[in-house]
Amino acid sequence: MSDSPSVHGLRRLMLCMFLRQIDLTTALRPSLLPDETLLFVQDAVGLYEGKYKLPNYQNGHAYLTSHRACYVDNEEPRKHAVAIDLKDVDRPEFYAGFLKSSPKITFYPKASKRASLAARNPSVSHAASSNPITPPESPAPILNGTSDGDDVVASLKFSFRAGGEKVFFERLKGALVQRKWLLQSAPPVPKPSRQSGEYRTSTPGYEERSDAVTERERTVGIAGLERRGIELRKNNELVLGNAFEDLEALMTSAKEIVALAEQFASQANTGTEGSSSEAKALLSQSASALGLVTTRDMLGSSSGSESLYVSELSRNLAEFLTDDAQGLLKREGGIMSLVDLWAVFNRARGGVELVSPMDFEKAAQLWDKLKLPIRLRRFKSGLLVVQGRDRTDEKTVASLLAWLKGLHSKSPSSEVSWDWPRYGRGVTAQEVAERFGWSVGVASEELEMAEERGALCREQGIDGIRFWQNFFIEEPQITMDSALGSDMSNLHV
Repeated sequence: MSDSPSVHGLRRLMLCMFLRQIDLTTALRPSLLPDETLLFVQDAVGLYEGKYKLPNYQNGHAYLTSHRACYVDNEEPRKHAVAIDLKDVDRPEFYAGFLKSSPKITFYPKASKRASLAARNPSVSHAASSNPITPPESPAPILNGTSDGDDVVASLKFSFRAGGEKVFFERLKGALVQRKWLLQSAPPVPKPSRQSGEYRTSTPGYEERSDAVTERERTVGIAGLERRGIELRKNNELVLGNAFEDLEALMTSAKEIVALAEQFASQANTGTEGSSSEAKALLSQSASALGLVTTRDMLGSSSGSESLYVSELSRNLAEFLTDDAQGLLKREGGIMSLVDLWAVFNRARGGVELVSPMDFEKAAQLWDKLKLPIRLRRFKSGLLVVQGRDRTDEKTVASLLAWLKGLHSKSPSSEVSWDWPRYGRGVTAQEVAERFGWSVGVASEELEMAEERGALCREQGIDGIRFWQNFFIEEPQITMDSALGSDMSNLHV
């Protein structure tokens, strides 16, 4: 027997509470919340309600984080990007698949979520009975499940068509056990008093001010630093010892426990060349916590995992370049060589799974296909550079000419033989690099591009090459000698 219209309406409202629209980065990936870390990525994923597919949610990426299970559609990512908060999940179920049925992971919401919905919407049954709600293009209700009286058990499924379901499920279970989202509301970490060694919560006052003065006095010199190290180790021992005495103490010390784990991971990174796979996984998670790239450990072992790694690396690079906090591309004048980016990117990863030059170039070549806000550009000499998608040669030429025209009002440092208020002066690639924040190599390439377009001309002398605004095209009646002087006869168009 099919469910009643009132049950359909209740499930529709439960979907709105269970699934949330999410914000995406410039690289069309979920924007991470504070303290949220990426755990796993899988492509070729669709969403199901019971045995029915949800329209517009059938070809996307699944991103599992410490806080959420996210779906981002490939065709319309910003329109169809949703997530389930793990704090609202009662339990997950794993289905291995059979014949043509793909493996699936089912999410069930907590009973408290259903109860809060019923409490806030007492008229759901009446409204739904008069207006049955079903999705467009599909005969199924929005959420499927079972009903027990007035209680509705809803569920949502992630369908995995290219593998990765087993790793996803294992890390999902781990995330539900760790419950890292509780760190956001954890109370301040209590500090042990020096007299008793017992924990107390700090309160501002005279005692703290006097403690601060004493602390400064005790940390003077080498002996003070050694004493501080001993006290820090004792404090860590107290934190670890008291945190596991009971659940309440563990939750109170959660933030400090996580900080200690990250500290141990960074220390292990300095001398664990032959470390185990567990240690490497911990290090990769530490890198993710720092907002770095997706590692191979975060991907499945299916046949398409290599292409998924390259596409996720491509998105990571886009985020790294356009992130407002980093400001890397902006700091480089909006353009930088691919080699420089490779060096900066690997250095930022702190030695965790460095990216090979081959994978790096493959990832950069995907920017156009993935419709990301940056692009790879090849100069005539073969130099590969990275720049924003909105940056064009016309804009670059306009910027160069605007600067050169501004030099007409600035007198040269020494006496010259030409009419400098009218013709300005020539500039070197080094000067252009300093003016626009480019590398010298990029500046040379951009100047040659402007020369090919007829906007600039070059003067080649014993002190090197200088580029001038091209007045030969703008004022063809002026000869070379009369315009720039007889000593400038080595100027080439």
